[in-house]
Formats: sequence, C-alpha cells, structure tokens
Amino acid sequence: MKRIFKRYKSDDGQKRYCMSFCAYFDILGFSEKIKNENLDFFNHYLKVLNNELDYLNSDHDFDNEERKRFEMKIFTDNFVIGYPWNHEDGEIELGDLFDVLSHIQLTFAQKGIFIKGAISHSNLYMDNNIVIGPALIESYKLEESSAIYPRIILSENAISIVNQHINYYSDDFAIPQKSTYLIDKDGCYFLNYLYLLIANFDDDNPNYDYVSQQIRLHKNAIEKELESKKINQRIFDKFSWCAEYHNYFCDNFLHPTFYNISQLKVKKKLFERNITKIQ
Repeated sequence: MKRIFKRYKSDDGQKRYCMSFCAYFDILGFSEKIKNENLDFFNHYLKVLNNELDYLNSDHDFDNEERKRFEMKIFTDNFVIGYPWNHEDGEIELGDLFDVLSHIQLTFAQKGIFIKGAISHSNLYMDNNIVIGPALIESYKLEESSAIYPRIILSENAISIVNQHINYYSDDFAIPQKSTYLIDKDGCYFLNYLYLLIANFDDDNPNYDYVSQQIRLHKNAIEKELESKKINQRIFDKFSWCAEYHNYFCDNFLHPTFYNISQLKVKKKLFERNITKIQ
C-alpha cells in the first residue's frame, strides 16, 4: 500500500534514515515515585496517558498506518517522537509537532504530571522496535543538561528553522511562531504550550469560559505542587518557574476585557521568595 505519509519507510518497504524533528521528554519526579512504589500515581498516570493516546488516535490518525505522520515510543516515563521532514521547509511538520507536544504537555500538567524535554533537528530512524540517530542523542542530552524546568526547549538547529519560518512573513503579519515559542531568561527557546488554548480561536464563536476553565486547571495544578514542595528548594524552584510562565501567559496572551486575569494567575505569595526580618 502506498503511504500518504512516508515516515521512515519508502513505498517499496525500504527503511528511511532521514532528516527529522525529534522530541525527547520525560516526567519530572518519576524516579522518586518508582522508588516509593507510588501505585496511586502510576494508576493515575496510566489513565491520563491512555486518554492522551485516544486523543492522538482521533485527532492525529496515530492508529492509522497509512495516515499517521510521526512515530512515537514510550518507555516508563520517557517519550520519543520522530517527525520526518517531508515538505520543502519543514513548517508544516514543526507546526504539527507543536500541536501534539502542546496538547500532551498541557493535559499532563493539568493532571499534575509535569514534563521537561527538548526538540532537535537531525537524522533519525524509527520503527516499532528501533530508534536510532543523532537527533535522538541531541534531544536526550539537551533534556538532561539544559531543559532544567518543566519546559520543552529547542536545539540550535531547530531555533534556526523557526527563525527561517519567521522570516517568510512580513512584519505586519501575525507570525504564528512568535506566539508558539517563547525565549526564556537564559536564552532558551521553549514551547509556549498554553498558546494551544487560543491558537485557533474563533472570533465569531468565542469560548472565553472554556479557555478560563482550562487556565484555572493549569493554575490549580501548579499551586498544589508549590504547596507540597516547600521543603525541597530544588523541586520548588521548578514549579516556581511554572508559576512564572503561567502568569506571563495570562498577562501577555489573554485580553483583560474578556478574562478575569487576576483570578487566573498563580498567587505570587506561593512562589516568590523575599528577604524578611526575624520575627
């Protein structure tokens, strides 16, 4: 059968080792939960994961061998997604990958499962049993060394491609990449996954209540982690970052005419550190 999307196999069945976007990510604090044999968390995680796989099947044809556009492997809390570069400039592939990763990251975060990872761009091969290539090595190393917080960052090659796509548009055009990615304080480009909530907003049928509800779920999950991680400064700092990102999104992407922004933001007293006098 001729495949609509070739992925890593040609029409005649030959393996394709090709330029790809590769996302590698894992779950924050997963090893600690394994050590503690936290069965409640594992059951929760499996339920959330299965629901997300249902979404990929229904919205991205992931269970359709002829139509699915990327490969994904999951082992314990490690995820690898390989998306071959099939079009001239890769804009379609990277845009689709943004949708997939943003949905996973947002859905997981709302359920108290926070991920960090990286996207690279290099050669890769994936099938049901094998994942091999420098794209995987680079995204894995970036996740280990530079992701640090619950964010999905971009490699230098991926950043170059994003900037190339931005240069396609005139300055007065609403350039999508300028909203789907942000630049962090340390200079890392990362996925603005909350933008998924408003990326395809229908001005004729706005659903501000739905967006507000989703933002609140994200806020509540972060506040819960901040409350429970106070005694572990290293972990607390990661969720402080989540709070800063959440509030930045509310301030810069939600219009105050339609949203009660102060009610949607994480309370600063939960994550800001201040010098105080001895009482």
